[in-house]
Amino acid sequence: MTLTAYRRDLRARKRELVSLLTQRQKIDQRMAQLQPVINHLEGLCRELGEKVAHETAVNRELTTGLTDLARVTLQEAYIPVSASDLKNRMEVKGFDFSKYSNPLASIHTVLRRLVKSREVKVVPQKGGKKTYQWITIIDNFLTAMQTMAKAAAQQSQPTEPNTLRPSKASQLKNVTPQKR
Repeated sequence: MTLTAYRRDLRARKRELVSLLTQRQKIDQRMAQLQPVINHLEGLCRELGEKVAHETAVNRELTTGLTDLARVTLQEAYIPVSASDLKNRMEVKGFDFSKYSNPLASIHTVLRRLVKSREVKVVPQKGGKKTYQWITIIDNFLTAMQTMAKAAAQQSQPTEPNTLRPSKASQLKNVTPQKR
């Protein structure tokens, strides 16, 4: 190639570089414009997504029965709650007690059933007041371990009086000498 050919090629490459740099500048400007829009849309989506998730949860809880909602509410409580506290917590979740003539009686019935099925335990309070607490997996594990320990302790205790073995001396009296 000749010098003029090299110069022509150099000018062409510089024009291409200028064109690419101009395109890059336009792309950078467009990216700078898109970033705040994207951030804003992400915030809206997050906010609306949380709202939809909350509405879905509320609708699920509203269509949940008394017993199921009592279970969920007791599981979420982590502390013992009275029947009236349980009713209040369920009302906060949106449960409609209007169809119950005596909501507390219904809650007491549910609690008795949950205690009987060993899902809930009664935690006595001062003055004879009862509170109720969800039995966790850990509670079930500890109960099983205590039951196993009691069973092991009962098995290790003799049920019949020990019979004494004859002493070696008395065993030797009954042995006849062997001839050699």
